[in-house]
Amino acid sequence: MTQQKQGTATVGFKSLTVRILDGNQTITEGENLFIIQGKKGEGATQTAKISGLAVDPTKTFGSNIAYHVNNRGVGDVKVDLGLLDIPVALYVKALGYENDDDILDFGADTVSKDVAILLESNTPDGGGAYYGFYKGNLSMDAIDLNTIKDKADELATTDVSFAAGASTDEQTKNKYGTMYFGSDEAKIKKLKAKLGMAAAG
Repeated sequence: MTQQKQGTATVGFKSLTVRILDGNQTITEGENLFIIQGKKGEGATQTAKISGLAVDPTKTFGSNIAYHVNNRGVGDVKVDLGLLDIPVALYVKALGYENDDDILDFGADTVSKDVAILLESNTPDGGGAYYGFYKGNLSMDAIDLNTIKDKADELATTDVSFAAGASTDEQTKNKYGTMYFGSDEAKIKKLKAKLGMAAAG
């Protein structure tokens, strides 16, 4: 299918990949790369909402008309995520919690780490839909606890936010994100390489 005829509707939310931007070119899953894709004990994805892709236009008026419209750039780019059973390692590696013999501390000095993320979905025809963000920070503002009831409840969703910033890497400088719709493995690998999630080439 040609790119011109490729639709962008999505079905489902398959996985979230988090790459810790630690300066290490060696990619090690469980250390600086985490894939949340529904494996037992390793978390699952539920929802994602991407916003801020367009800046609010600013009009300059002259001669009784809107003489110029400035709509360059993006707005406050962010991704609101609904996740299940977040891996403990992400609390330390991404959220910046301190690990004291498996006891996690957080406080005034807690600083989240710079990360890149990749959301994977599918198009109705079964192709892939990929949304990547080059640099930003994850945050988790709340943890909900509920009593056990007579009827079993679903697992609680944890709300996590990703605040995107501009890339400082030379190849993607000043860019916030990237996307690809399709199933070409070479292009998928190229996209992941740009996000630091796969070896280039």
